[in-house]
Amino acid sequence: MSMSLEVPATVNRQWVLKRRPVGPVSRADFNYVEGKPPTQLDEGDVLVRALYFGFDASQRIWLTEDGGYMDPIMPGEVMKSMGIGQVVESRHPDYKPGQMVEGFMSWQDYPIMRADGPMPLRILPPADYPLSWNLGIFGVGGLTAYFGVTAGLNVTAGETVVISAATGATGNLACQIAKLKGAKVIGIAGGAAKCRWVLENTGADHCVDYRAPDYIEQIRALAPDGVNAYFDNVGGEMLNEMIMLMAPRGRILICGAMSQGYEDTRCEGPSNYMQMVNNHLTMVGIHLFFYADQIPAAAQQLGQWTMEGKLRALENHQEGFEKAPDLLPTMFTGKDPGKLVLKIAEPH
Repeated sequence: MSMSLEVPATVNRQWVLKRRPVGPVSRADFNYVEGKPPTQLDEGDVLVRALYFGFDASQRIWLTEDGGYMDPIMPGEVMKSMGIGQVVESRHPDYKPGQMVEGFMSWQDYPIMRADGPMPLRILPPADYPLSWNLGIFGVGGLTAYFGVTAGLNVTAGETVVISAATGATGNLACQIAKLKGAKVIGIAGGAAKCRWVLENTGADHCVDYRAPDYIEQIRALAPDGVNAYFDNVGGEMLNEMIMLMAPRGRILICGAMSQGYEDTRCEGPSNYMQMVNNHLTMVGIHLFFYADQIPAAAQQLGQWTMEGKLRALENHQEGFEKAPDLLPTMFTGKDPGKLVLKIAEPH
């Protein structure tokens, strides 16, 4: 059975992949197209009106020929993203017109979302916090930070934790959660202004500027007994150096590889990996797909901490459908701190 609200517009704006990017992604890799909203839905389809697009560095991986952990986006297809929409029409019994939902969508006014995709299609209950927080602190960034700190790294009170890309959507929340666990937190960010932002907004004890030639020596001085846990969002040479700073039985979580630009699914691995043998280190990856069944409980915990004032939702809030292809490259060129979200429309 299909249930619907009247589709409130006749134009469906889309950003379509024009060509597979070579090197950094740019606006020139996308075409702006106008069509009509979908009218034919298959069983299980949920047609929504897009309200917010979320931006994640991993979107660049989806544009490679391999696609990483997703099927690659092909030239001629609408660009994919995480997002929030309002249900217009539903051929799934659990989703009703008018509801707000969060999950995988695409850069268009009227995407079709699915409940059987790799991530849950979450129904968002009415709440007294901004809807966009469901893409940040209660979305991919917050959930990855939560599982990374609590399960992947198993951070405990008194440990020294280093978190790279500490101004990012995941990094800033990893700093906050590690502090909640009682750890000494050292953030890594690019430039004095971003380091100040980390100290003022995340509760980190220290923040080191990776652009300083002696930044590794600074971390070593701040962690004289070694680093117990490293939350790695950068990879590359920074990971190589951090392996040498780990304490015996230290743990490293591989969350991202921003230094590589995500222009290829192959990344340069660490050359210091034998130090893992010398110091009995553990290195583990994290991907939310593997925590899907635990997401509701984790979101509830994040919500409780936020309402208690123990966590801060930090956003880089933009507006306007036309900005989507310009914002994606900023994930790799030093965007403003916080979760990058793009407002497309107001809910009805």
